[in-house]
Order: sequence, then C-alpha cells, then structure tokens
Amino acid sequence: MYKNILLLIAVFVMAGCSAKKEECKVRDKSDFGQLFTKDDIFHNSLINTQKAQLIASFETKALLTATYLNPVFEERNCKKRFLNKMQDAEYFFIGVYIQNSEKHKFNTKGYSLTLNGLAPIEVIELENDDPLRYEMPMVDNWSTYYKVKFKKSPTNDFTLIFENDRFGKDILNYSKGEKPLFESLVGSNK
Repeated sequence: MYKNILLLIAVFVMAGCSAKKEECKVRDKSDFGQLFTKDDIFHNSLINTQKAQLIASFETKALLTATYLNPVFEERNCKKRFLNKMQDAEYFFIGVYIQNSEKHKFNTKGYSLTLNGLAPIEVIELENDDPLRYEMPMVDNWSTYYKVKFKKSPTNDFTLIFENDRFGKDILNYSKGEKPLFESLVGSNK
C-alpha cells in the first residue's frame, strides 16, 4: 500500500516538474526535462568546433579551439532572443591558451589568426560570465575567449590559420552549406 502511494506521489512530482512552455518556437523545459533532451546549440557547436596546436620540442606552446558560429545560429528565427543572424560576416568563438603567458592573446608575441589570409575585422574579448561561453563546448578556466569577426567569405570552403613566427602554423578547414564530416558520418539524430 505504502509503495503504491509513494509511486503515485513520485509520478505526480515528475509530471509537475516536466511542464513545458514554448516561446519563439524554442521549447523551454524544466530542470528535470532538460536531463532527457538534446541541447541543439551545444550539439551544433560541437560539430563545428576544431582544435589547433602549435608544438615545438614535443611540447604544446599554444592551443586554440575555434567554433564556427554561423551554422550554429543560422536556424534561429526568434527576434527576441537572437538579434544578430550572423549573416553579414564569418563569426568564430575562439579559445586561446599560450604556454607561459599571463594573458592569452592570439594577436601578440608573434601569434596571428587569419581566415583565407585576411586578418579579423573585429575581436571582442569575452568576460568570464558571458552567456556565449556557457553555450560553447570545450570551455576551460585557463584559456582566454574571444568572439572574432572576419570578412564574409565568397567561397564555401575556407581556412582558418593559427600561426606563430617561431612555432609554425596549424590550419583548420571549414565549409559552409554542407554538413561537417563528423555529422555526415554519424548522422544528426533529429
């Protein structure tokens, strides 16, 4: 008898905790409901994230993680939540860690970042509590994070190059309009 009552109470609690509200065609779920749903922003961000390393003497001298933001936010159609559709340029979420450096800046000490050979138009250093940091994958406490804007690429394929005059360069290849290689191999599970 007591087991049945406890089971019934547990069912009511779970049903009450999983109430959903829909705003801007995005379903907001309760904390309980979020345990069982896929986070589309995180999933799309992870698919569009690549890592670059500059190595010398078998040691990583600099590490860069780059998330191509345009495909992540292109499907958003809510004017209240997403004012910038990111269609005017190529946007990246960049995380930089440089060994033996207090401030990890990719545009100092001989480091540079280019897209198809062009320097960024705008570089914004993100605060520790910036909402974009909470939505992106591969975020850690020891890197410095930036939102970087490049000129719109006229081609579908482009290269992001992270280089240093002493440690060489690493090239990240991106493509717009097509699914990334990882997603095409695994499938999207939608």
